[in-house]
Amino acid sequence: MEFLQTADLGALLLISIVLVVLCVVGLLVFFGLQIIGTTFFGLIEVVTGVISGGPAVWCGCLVLLAVCGLCAGGALLVATCSANPSSMNFCLLFSGG
Repeated sequence: MEFLQTADLGALLLISIVLVVLCVVGLLVFFGLQIIGTTFFGLIEVVTGVISGGPAVWCGCLVLLAVCGLCAGGALLVATCSANPSSMNFCLLFSGG
């Protein structure tokens, strides 16, 4: 009981704030791990389903991924060239000379 009589109010406030923060961070970590785990294992299930589906399934997926990658790369090149046309020699094709 001597601890309660000699306890500093600021120290007790600091301890209580730290405990509340630890509880909130713990809840966020636990829910975050659930969400990440569900998403991660869902992606693994999709990949294994595509692989086990045979070439007809995964060839189409690879073509789709390649097309999306080419579109993203083209958009990046156009954005780079429009910001600074002299930044790459490839930009000269877009500028016409």
